[in-house]
Amino acid sequence: MRREDLTVTIEDGTPPTLRVTCTGAAESFRARLADDGEARDATDLDVAYRRTPEEADHDGVVGVTDRLTGAFVFEATAEADAIATLVTQATATDGDDPYYRLSIEPGDDDPLVAEKQTLLVYDSDGSLDRSASLIPGSVEL
Repeated sequence: MRREDLTVTIEDGTPPTLRVTCTGAAESFRARLADDGEARDATDLDVAYRRTPEEADHDGVVGVTDRLTGAFVFEATAEADAIATLVTQATATDGDDPYYRLSIEPGDDDPLVAEKQTLLVYDSDGSLDRSASLIPGSVEL
């Protein structure tokens, strides 16, 4: 699965939604989302955003990994402003810890959807940018 086969969009709402849509082969993407042939639930996935150096042709990359093993699942390009908007909207909600909805759409009308509380944002050197990240109060880094 190539980055070019995936599109990241941020949708306003309560909660805001980070939507990853596959424009390539659904079967191939669905296989990446599986864990040893077993369907993976979106709650088993962690999301991070890494800014790319200024000379790159895009702002950054959303990376999705397996929560238990840390194994890479996929990555897709995304604009830094869109990620900042998602974090801002998630933190503006009333209630307990801020959160957002992750929706992964392989293209086979069976999306993986979960509410997430963490989105780590890293600069182009790989350092965590706490002020730009969404980190619940119960998490200690």
